[in-house]
Amino acid sequence: MIKRTLILLFFTITIAHHSFAATHTVGLTTNLVDGDDLSAAPGDVIKLTSGQRDYLLFRNIHGSEGNPVTIINEGGQVAITADDYGYYGIKFQNCSFIKLTGSGSSTNQYGIQIAGVTYGTGVSVDNLSTNFEMERVEIGNIPIAGIYVKTDPTCDNGATRDQFTMYDIKIHDCYFHDIADEGMYIGSSKYTGQEVAGCGTLLPHVIEGVEVYNNIVENTGWDGIQVSSATKDCSIHDNIIRNDSYRETTNQMSGILIGGGTECDCYNNKIFDGKGDGIDILGLGNHKIYNNLIVRPGMSYLPSGGPTNNQKHGIWVGNVSTDAGSEMFIYNNTIVSPKTHGIKLTNTAISSYKLYNNIICEPSSYSILGSSSYMNINILINYQQSNNYLTNLTSNVQFIDAANDNYDLDGLSPAVNTGLDLISLNLTFDIENRPRPFKEAFDIGAYESQDPTIGIGEGNLLTKKWINKYVIVPNPINTWTTLTYELNETLNIRLLLIDLQGKIVRIFFEQKQSKGPHTFDIQKNSLPSGIYFLKLESKYGTITKKVVFI
Repeated sequence: MIKRTLILLFFTITIAHHSFAATHTVGLTTNLVDGDDLSAAPGDVIKLTSGQRDYLLFRNIHGSEGNPVTIINEGGQVAITADDYGYYGIKFQNCSFIKLTGSGSSTNQYGIQIAGVTYGTGVSVDNLSTNFEMERVEIGNIPIAGIYVKTDPTCDNGATRDQFTMYDIKIHDCYFHDIADEGMYIGSSKYTGQEVAGCGTLLPHVIEGVEVYNNIVENTGWDGIQVSSATKDCSIHDNIIRNDSYRETTNQMSGILIGGGTECDCYNNKIFDGKGDGIDILGLGNHKIYNNLIVRPGMSYLPSGGPTNNQKHGIWVGNVSTDAGSEMFIYNNTIVSPKTHGIKLTNTAISSYKLYNNIICEPSSYSILGSSSYMNINILINYQQSNNYLTNLTSNVQFIDAANDNYDLDGLSPAVNTGLDLISLNLTFDIENRPRPFKEAFDIGAYESQDPTIGIGEGNLLTKKWINKYVIVPNPINTWTTLTYELNETLNIRLLLIDLQGKIVRIFFEQKQSKGPHTFDIQKNSLPSGIYFLKLESKYGTITKKVVFI
């Protein structure tokens, strides 16, 4: 009877251990945490004692889907300075379903800080590790990359594409700064093949599932964020990147690099004052690049050579490996003062580009290249463009406060309510995650003006059965502007200019016009400066748009 009781007690304890998460504490003098020794199980929590410590190596630790092993700081900030070993701050080998979080202290935004590494990287996720999440970690003063997430193939480590796939990488709410190479290096940049001594060319593994968001990346020697070999379910969004590419290393210069073998959406990012391009795209195609703010890309890169030498651009699309029949969507971006071109397209393997609702203003090369400084597109490329606002004067856009890098739109901006309807692309928010469209029509650029006075009396331009669009560019108007509209049937129409008192100032025409697109140039001539309304009338009703003569 006693023996049976002991057996039952042991069985009960065993079941309890696997039913409830266990907590393990890692002291300041411990450098190696091996899951085999620790007996860590899915759902367990590993607490890192706060204070100053050397490097940490985690290996053979495995959670499960929905039950990761959580590694968290306890009692304050964990500060790592890797002086003794020096090749990494934190390293993960053969680990899966891991969450590294610095959320264990209410007084520290970044509860885990890697403040210096002598020779290597801040965090390394390698040796067949997968399913990894990192949040609220600060990584700075690093001689190579802030974080590496990949396993390089060797002749026998099982990391080739036919043997291993990495899944579900999330990096968010972290701070990367003062890093000599890439802020983030996620996935292999050698998608088409990597030479390995002794076994020739091997194909590195791919990643399925990457999300990089809400991070701040500052002062990187090479690319701010690089994601490569991420073949599906990839997004890079809501990051702030400043001062990338300070080392001026050729082919390592961009705020965001979507590398070879990647299919990734890139949106709601703010990129300031990098020496490189704002966004470089070398991926598989079928990317959506939208709602990004890119300010002064490349302007500080070898400026003495002029804007057409040592070229740098707001968005550049090249080619490493492109899927047949793939498309590229570039829309609702705001690009301010690029060194050379706002958008440069050189990848002729993309079957079709769609360039909609982008603001490109004041490229440095305008005095040399003229209008081609806005978009430089290879003559063999098939593309469509519509409703882009291009100007050589930033002041024409009427941002709220461009002098202080506030590129939200004033309610009277010509970019307000003049964008193409992109509901079909599921564009329902702007760079600040505010609703888009705010009123009846889409704005151009990354920001959707929230001025409550705009759009009053203009009608719903998107649902009128007799007209598809009604666009006036430029607006405000100095000497002339062009009205563009498209009729859904042949109609008798009249175009009027009305002042603030409702008086008809000018009748531009009364005529029968055929179904299809039309343009009409309007000259200011002797009209006094001020606010007017341009009204187009048909038997179905009227469309009224506010215009400003300056």
